[in-house]
Amino acid sequence: MIRLNGGAGTRAGLFCIGLLMLFVAGCASQNAGPGTAGGEARLSPADAAQRAADQGDYAEAAARYGEAAGRTTNADTQRMYRLEAGLAAAQAGDVQTARQMLASLDPSTLGPVDHARYNLAQREIAIADMAPGKALANLPPPAKNTAPAVAERVWEKRAQIQFSANRPVEGIAALVQRGAWLERQTAVQANDERTYDAAADAIGLGIGPDSTDAANADDTVRGWLALADIGQRAFSDRSQRDDALAEWQQTYRGHPANRFVLADQFDYQGTMAVQPVTRGGVNTAGSAAAKPSSDQVALALPMSGAFKNAAGAIRDGFTFAYRNNTGGLPSPISYDSSNLNAQALAQRAENDGIGILVGPLDKDKVAAMARQQLPMPEIGLNTIDEPVRRDGFYQFGLDPADEAASAARHAVDEGDRNAIALVPQGDWGDRVLDGFRDALNAESGQLVDYRTYNSDTHDHSQAIQAVLGRGNQANADVIFVAGQPTQARLIRSQLKYYHAGDLPMVTTSHAYAGQPDPDSDIDLNGVNFVDMPWVLGNGGTIARLRQEAASTYGSSATDYARLFAMGMDAWVLARRVAKAELSADEPLEGMTGVLAPRSDGHITRYLGWAVFRNGRPQTLSMPSTADVRAMPSSRAPSRGSDYRTNTAPTQGNVGAGLN
Repeated sequence: MIRLNGGAGTRAGLFCIGLLMLFVAGCASQNAGPGTAGGEARLSPADAAQRAADQGDYAEAAARYGEAAGRTTNADTQRMYRLEAGLAAAQAGDVQTARQMLASLDPSTLGPVDHARYNLAQREIAIADMAPGKALANLPPPAKNTAPAVAERVWEKRAQIQFSANRPVEGIAALVQRGAWLERQTAVQANDERTYDAAADAIGLGIGPDSTDAANADDTVRGWLALADIGQRAFSDRSQRDDALAEWQQTYRGHPANRFVLADQFDYQGTMAVQPVTRGGVNTAGSAAAKPSSDQVALALPMSGAFKNAAGAIRDGFTFAYRNNTGGLPSPISYDSSNLNAQALAQRAENDGIGILVGPLDKDKVAAMARQQLPMPEIGLNTIDEPVRRDGFYQFGLDPADEAASAARHAVDEGDRNAIALVPQGDWGDRVLDGFRDALNAESGQLVDYRTYNSDTHDHSQAIQAVLGRGNQANADVIFVAGQPTQARLIRSQLKYYHAGDLPMVTTSHAYAGQPDPDSDIDLNGVNFVDMPWVLGNGGTIARLRQEAASTYGSSATDYARLFAMGMDAWVLARRVAKAELSADEPLEGMTGVLAPRSDGHITRYLGWAVFRNGRPQTLSMPSTADVRAMPSSRAPSRGSDYRTNTAPTQGNVGAGLN
């Protein structure tokens, strides 16, 4: 396995106590200069920390920054070193140290770039225990307008994750991108050396420039592998090796290795000018590279089996939206994807000359389709926990993490920044919790504590007492509860029993069945929740369309209202793709929310805000594209790729996309 120095888990946790001891010792000896035994000892702690960070040894960097913080008497300088120590610890995967250092800071006092770095460190902490695929999905490539100091950290962490997952080619590609964002020459040189070392390790594993693993790599990555291959070959004399290097230069003209590596590793002086690597994502989805070859849209859904009812509602919503606004496009073709694997579905779409493919629905097939190299844009009807390197691949679904993030932003709008949470055990609960926590951190809020509960039981007293205990209830402004209607009602009642009825409760749309049920939902009085415009909207376009849909499609439009609305928005997205009108960070109004395409292809939803009164939902605000577009950068969604340092949508005339 290839690992970078400072990768996730490297010395993680082992230097935490040592760092704090260094900090204490530094306070006691602030006037003591650095030692003089050897060149490294003559470096100041801050300089030693910077050099360690350049070399990718973030555990060492965190320790040295902690020492530097202990040696200074200047409060501002001490705060700066604590920030750097926390950031380095987060890069090293040492969650405990990172949390301790960052907890000593008030993020509101940080400048825009440092605030963005602080938020990124919180994200790194959140993904520390995730599987590589899920971690990468939660740490998308930075956008081109990201601050360099933030972007290079993103690429560094992505490289670490790729190497830890035994993906050396992808890890090298991430280091190449990191080098494009570095601004100090010493950092660039250290990054080049690390890239070469990683390429040499890949060669040792039999992964060369012409290997299957490198089939989709760009010339820069292949060039690093080819150079490392030369470095490990046996030559009869130096001139033969230099001939090989000269040939390599002609094959990979302007390669970054000309900067330092040829001279440092090979003592080769025949260098040439370096062609700068373009900043940006590695094959990010939704780019201009994938354009429809025709106007024909195909909808692929599992029309038999366990998902047939959900698929039927999505299909009906898709058809309903098409009939309301065809956009001048031909009638969509439908595929039953129940018995089609990804390869068969891709082949059929190509054979039929499909320009835009919408679907499939189930997560595993969406993930498999994301790995297919199709020439056409595709809108997968689910979200997946792995990076996508296919141009023109979008992910659109009713992602519970988006809803949790909206709930967090709305809670902060109400002045509630300190939260506790109760979520069900399992992957769904983990996903919801991650979405809520990430958005809360982005708002400079804090998740004080959380507990999971067993959704198969009715007695949640143990989880409730645990999350309210240890002073949490007094320190919390709000409690976030995720669950289906029955569980949400039970937890609300049991919170009252344990004298926490006055603690504001927020939740997602899952707590509301979608149709008024005042007798049952009376227990949810005062609870705020997020939901889509199709459910919360009253009057105007939405009311008219809901009535038409119910009249035409019956229970498909009423009993499966949210999925029906998802189908409507899927058509709107497909129509936008066909017209080349779907672009990153340009929101559009939909029935499932304001839809914000991101540069990684994920379609983020912004939702409405409601409260239960007398057992009935009462709409408080609706999302609008104007509000999403005007959001400060610190309100960016958790899956966004700009990492900037963001007011939730409130008002809006939703429904224009169908007219």
